[in-house]
Amino acid sequence: MSVLSERIKQYQFGNAGHEAILNIMLTSSHIRERLNSICLEHSISLQQFNILRILKGIHPEGFPRCEISERMVERAPDTTRLIDRLVKSGYVRREKSSADMRQSIAKITKNGINLLAAINERIDQFTDNFESQMGTANCKQISEFCDNILKKT
Repeated sequence: MSVLSERIKQYQFGNAGHEAILNIMLTSSHIRERLNSICLEHSISLQQFNILRILKGIHPEGFPRCEISERMVERAPDTTRLIDRLVKSGYVRREKSSADMRQSIAKITKNGINLLAAINERIDQFTDNFESQMGTANCKQISEFCDNILKKT
């Protein structure tokens, strides 16, 4: 019996595509929960962690909210509120755009960089453990499968 069948108490599926999609959804949820729990140890969400990583990638420059939203792994309708919470916690600051005074640019702070480093240490342990358990070749194959899914659906 598969882990999927045991987990959702379903033993027959309409077809292989149906079973595969449910497996992907369950696995994605499992991984997201594990990563989110690492972030919550530092009082931020996985989506806020993603914003910090995006801003760290452009540091010392920043991005407007719309650019951050486009780059997020999980697009969030409330990106502004996520950034607001990071600003309130001192991990991000906002500056007016010199090109468009109506637009603000979010930039990661030193505290944000330090927080990201602490969380990344745990995330790296998780991903290293995942690769160790799955094997590098399987990880590359999973990435290829996922790339094909993203291209074809």
